[in-house]
Amino acid sequence: MKNVANVQDSRLTLKHWGCLILLIGGIGTLFVAAGWLLTRQGPLPDAPFPTAELWTATPTPLPTPTPLPTQAETGSDEGLMVGMRVKVNGTGAIGLNLRSGPGLAEERVDIATEGESFIIAGGPAENDDLTWWLLKDETAPEREGWAAANYLLPD
Repeated sequence: MKNVANVQDSRLTLKHWGCLILLIGGIGTLFVAAGWLLTRQGPLPDAPFPTAELWTATPTPLPTPTPLPTQAETGSDEGLMVGMRVKVNGTGAIGLNLRSGPGLAEERVDIATEGESFIIAGGPAENDDLTWWLLKDETAPEREGWAAANYLLPD
């Protein structure tokens, strides 16, 4: 008899079928609710939709080279003498060549920037239709070179 009772207990009762139907229904409801939430459209704004603003880089114009002043324009050769403090003028971004000797054929030893100050240590010397002065840097005395007077002004 025990075997018959065990067989009868293993069958699904109406109570079990009800729970199973509720479980499947709940899972189905979850799928329907998730589908509705994922596909619904949110509220539309009252104002018009924003438009994209396109930013483009504007090329920077290259500076136009300006002609270098002549000795007559700067007037810098007048009044220069040994021991005087002078500053580089009229070279723009190019700078002033400091050379190993007075003349365009001499080796360039350094470049002095616009507005830089020096002491005249020697000269004048005439060569290549230019007047040359030996300049020394006060802050770095080992830095020296010959420069054309066209680009020197008393400081």
